[in-house]
Amino acid sequence: MSARQHALLAVASAAVALGLALAPTASAAGQQQTGEVSAQASCNWPYVCFYKGSTKTGQFKDVTSGYQDLRTSRGATKVVNTRNDDAVLLRRSSGGPLCILPNYTVDLRQWGTVTGIRILNTSTC
Repeated sequence: MSARQHALLAVASAAVALGLALAPTASAAGQQQTGEVSAQASCNWPYVCFYKGSTKTGQFKDVTSGYQDLRTSRGATKVVNTRNDDAVLLRRSSGGPLCILPNYTVDLRQWGTVTGIRILNTSTC
Protein backbone atom coordinates (compact mmCIF):
# COMPACT_ATOMS: atom_id res chain seq x y z
CA MET A 1 0.00 0.00 0.00
CA SER A 2 1.39 3.41 -0.96
CA ALA A 3 1.95 6.26 1.50
CA ARG A 4 -0.98 8.12 -0.07
CA GLN A 5 -3.29 5.13 0.40
CA HIS A 6 -2.16 4.85 4.04
CA ALA A 7 -2.92 8.55 4.57
CA LEU A 8 -6.37 8.25 2.98
CA LEU A 9 -7.14 5.18 5.06
CA ALA A 10 -6.10 7.02 8.23
CA VAL A 11 -8.31 10.02 7.38
CA ALA A 12 -11.27 7.77 6.55
CA SER A 13 -10.81 5.81 9.77
CA ALA A 14 -10.67 9.00 11.82
CA ALA A 15 -13.84 10.32 10.17
CA VAL A 16 -15.71 7.08 10.87
CA ALA A 17 -14.45 7.03 14.46
CA LEU A 18 -15.63 10.63 14.95
CA GLY A 19 -19.08 9.74 13.63
CA LEU A 20 -19.31 6.66 15.82
CA ALA A 21 -18.07 8.54 18.87
CA LEU A 22 -20.70 11.24 18.46
CA ALA A 23 -23.61 9.00 17.45
CA PRO A 24 -24.37 7.63 20.95
CA THR A 25 -24.39 11.17 22.34
CA ALA A 26 -26.96 12.13 19.74
CA SER A 27 -29.35 9.28 20.46
CA ALA A 28 -30.07 10.02 24.14
CA ALA A 29 -30.13 6.29 24.95
CA GLY A 30 -32.49 5.57 22.05
CA GLN A 31 -35.44 7.33 23.65
CA GLN A 32 -37.11 10.42 22.32
CA GLN A 33 -38.31 13.10 24.65
CA THR A 34 -41.66 14.78 23.96
CA GLY A 35 -39.91 17.86 22.56
CA GLU A 36 -37.93 15.69 20.14
CA VAL A 37 -41.05 13.96 18.86
CA SER A 38 -42.82 17.27 18.21
CA ALA A 39 -39.70 18.72 16.57
CA GLN A 40 -39.44 15.77 14.22
CA ALA A 41 -43.15 16.04 13.42
CA SER A 42 -42.68 19.65 12.30
CA CYS A 43 -39.58 18.86 10.21
CA ASN A 44 -40.52 17.00 7.03
CA TRP A 45 -38.24 14.88 4.87
CA PRO A 46 -35.80 15.72 3.27
CA TYR A 47 -34.97 18.67 5.52
CA VAL A 48 -32.52 19.38 8.29
CA CYS A 49 -34.30 21.74 10.70
CA PHE A 50 -32.99 24.00 13.45
CA TYR A 51 -34.86 25.09 16.57
CA LYS A 52 -34.38 27.60 19.36
CA GLY A 53 -36.48 26.10 22.11
CA SER A 54 -39.66 24.92 20.38
CA THR A 55 -39.50 27.51 17.57
CA LYS A 56 -38.25 26.38 14.16
CA THR A 57 -35.68 28.91 12.96
CA GLY A 58 -34.66 27.37 9.65
CA GLN A 59 -34.55 24.35 7.39
CA PHE A 60 -32.05 23.19 4.77
CA LYS A 61 -32.20 20.48 2.10
CA ASP A 62 -29.42 21.07 -0.43
CA VAL A 63 -26.29 18.92 -0.51
CA THR A 64 -23.39 21.37 -0.71
CA SER A 65 -19.62 21.21 -1.17
CA GLY A 66 -19.08 23.75 1.60
CA TYR A 67 -20.83 25.16 4.64
CA GLN A 68 -23.96 27.29 4.40
CA ASP A 69 -24.02 30.06 7.00
CA LEU A 70 -26.78 29.96 9.57
CA ARG A 71 -28.49 33.29 9.89
CA THR A 72 -31.68 33.08 11.95
CA SER A 73 -30.65 29.59 13.12
CA ARG A 74 -27.24 30.65 14.48
CA GLY A 75 -27.04 29.42 18.06
CA ALA A 76 -29.88 26.89 17.64
CA THR A 77 -30.56 24.61 20.61
CA LYS A 78 -31.73 21.58 18.58
CA VAL A 79 -31.21 20.09 15.13
CA VAL A 80 -33.35 17.44 13.41
CA ASN A 81 -31.93 15.52 10.43
CA THR A 82 -34.86 13.81 8.67
CA ARG A 83 -32.74 12.68 5.74
CA ASN A 84 -32.52 8.90 5.36
CA ASP A 85 -29.13 8.64 3.66
CA ASP A 86 -27.31 11.92 4.28
CA ALA A 87 -25.22 12.89 7.28
CA VAL A 88 -24.74 16.52 8.26
CA LEU A 89 -21.68 18.42 9.41
CA LEU A 90 -22.29 21.39 11.66
CA ARG A 91 -19.67 24.12 11.97
CA ARG A 92 -19.25 25.45 15.49
CA SER A 93 -17.83 28.78 16.63
CA SER A 94 -15.24 26.84 18.66
CA GLY A 95 -14.06 23.26 18.33
CA GLY A 96 -14.25 20.94 15.38
CA PRO A 97 -17.29 20.05 13.29
CA LEU A 98 -20.16 18.05 14.75
CA CYS A 99 -21.47 15.06 12.77
CA ILE A 100 -25.23 14.39 12.77
CA LEU A 101 -26.13 11.01 11.31
CA PRO A 102 -29.29 10.43 9.21
CA ASN A 103 -32.59 10.45 11.16
CA TYR A 104 -31.10 11.89 14.37
CA THR A 105 -32.28 14.67 16.64
CA VAL A 106 -29.57 16.34 18.71
CA ASP A 107 -29.72 18.80 21.60
CA LEU A 108 -27.04 21.31 20.65
CA ARG A 109 -26.74 23.17 23.95
CA GLN A 110 -23.72 21.16 25.08
CA TRP A 111 -21.93 21.65 21.75
CA GLY A 112 -21.62 25.45 21.71
CA THR A 113 -22.81 27.88 19.05
CA VAL A 114 -23.55 26.35 15.65
CA THR A 115 -22.74 28.72 12.79
CA GLY A 116 -22.98 26.63 9.62
CA ILE A 117 -24.33 23.46 8.01
CA ARG A 118 -23.08 21.15 5.30
CA ILE A 119 -25.31 18.31 4.12
CA LEU A 120 -23.21 15.44 2.82
CA ASN A 121 -24.03 12.99 0.05
CA THR A 122 -23.11 10.06 2.33
CA SER A 123 -24.59 8.47 5.43
CA THR A 124 -21.39 8.89 7.48
CA CYS A 125 -19.04 11.76 8.22
